[in-house]
Amino acid sequence: MASSRSLSPGGALLRSSRMFSLPQPIPPPPSNKLSQNNEKTPTEAFPTQQVLATFESSRARGDWGLKRPLPLRLTTTSTYGMVKVKEMDSIEEITDFASGTQHGLTLKKFQALNIPISTPSEVSDPSRLFRPVQRSVFEADTDVTAFSPDEQIQEAEKRWKFSGPWLAGMTPGEFRDYLAKTVRPKRAEFRKFIQKKLAAQKTEAVNRELQETAALRGDAVAETQKPFKPESISDEEVTEYLRRLRNDNQLLYDLVGQFLDLAPLKPPQAAEARHQNSLMINLRATDSPYGGRGPPITHPSAGISYLRTAAYLDNHPIYGPQKSHPPVMARVLKPRRGGLGQDAKVGVAGFVADGPLGSGHSNMKGNAVVEKFDPSIEGGAKIWVNVEKATVDSAGRVQLIVNDAKATDVLIAKELTGETTERIFGSAPTRQEKQFKRISLTAARLRGKYENPDSSSNPPTMSGSTGYGLQ
Repeated sequence: MASSRSLSPGGALLRSSRMFSLPQPIPPPPSNKLSQNNEKTPTEAFPTQQVLATFESSRARGDWGLKRPLPLRLTTTSTYGMVKVKEMDSIEEITDFASGTQHGLTLKKFQALNIPISTPSEVSDPSRLFRPVQRSVFEADTDVTAFSPDEQIQEAEKRWKFSGPWLAGMTPGEFRDYLAKTVRPKRAEFRKFIQKKLAAQKTEAVNRELQETAALRGDAVAETQKPFKPESISDEEVTEYLRRLRNDNQLLYDLVGQFLDLAPLKPPQAAEARHQNSLMINLRATDSPYGGRGPPITHPSAGISYLRTAAYLDNHPIYGPQKSHPPVMARVLKPRRGGLGQDAKVGVAGFVADGPLGSGHSNMKGNAVVEKFDPSIEGGAKIWVNVEKATVDSAGRVQLIVNDAKATDVLIAKELTGETTERIFGSAPTRQEKQFKRISLTAARLRGKYENPDSSSNPPTMSGSTGYGLQ
């Protein structure tokens, strides 16, 4: 009886209102169907449904702000109260929900790093491999989606949102369907588009000729030609221009890309082309950060961080301003296999990243922490790293670049956790210790060096604890 009862106008309005409804789920991340290691219940690369949270007092009553309370037996067992609603009214007339702590805690852990999201960059210069160039995704000239038709063409290298697809990411079947359903019906529109281009080129050529003639005569002001109308360009001129375009791949791609609003495409290198004399290797390289992997499926920040820069100083209450941000601990998920050319994989703030590169402590030969898997270590082997850069790729996955943390930064971080009497590399000096400038200070001695400047021959460069009101 209740199900057959019709909704009142007020009830229908509330049900369809955005204030009283959950957003629709977004499409799931693309998966690699050719991979043989796909799990049945993996954690998705990004959440597809909104995660709801509530106060502890409300969670104890089952109150999540929904139309009906959720069972306490399923929502009070976890430390953090986070759920995601799959369906508000299922066929069984219940609220179908699941735990949302996987992505909720990942968001909290990532935001604790206090790092911004940067645009992806292709590493073409080896000197930039360990210090990647960072450009925020919230820059005023790139974080724009409302463009005029002329601005769409001018700002194509900086945009991240396009109405057309990224051709390199389409399968052969998808490309054929795109040609049949989208491109071929627009042949007449494309000819009109070419007419406008030819009219603008003709007007520009006449004005250039008038300016050159005025310069030869010594006239201060040159005459200007009224813009030619697209209707003044005949069909024969359009057809002849299209024939010439067949021999100019770069110009043809530019015009087709402007007409269909295609995402920028990185041309293949000479080694990637089938023939060395192929015209494809003569295409102009794109400056777009999304030319190599494609534009993102969401905003480049993915909503995971809204910071614009990491240019701030961490001020320690005893040692004063720090040169670098505090390091974090990364769990070694996969040891390095140097003989096979496989780098280590580490877990940082809920994300998997490649191990630190370069000649740091973790890459030294004989480092058993990253070269061997030791199941006897409680919680897994861990190393101290600094997160240098975070980006979101075209598939919506967060990519992190980490480097080895400095020994002094690790020492200060260990002091905060209560390790005040241990040396940074153990009791016996090792080759790694000598590599890191033979730092043999304990946390207590390092603190005393700055608190008692008279005991050292070198003047202190940091303020003491008394300067910060500490005892």
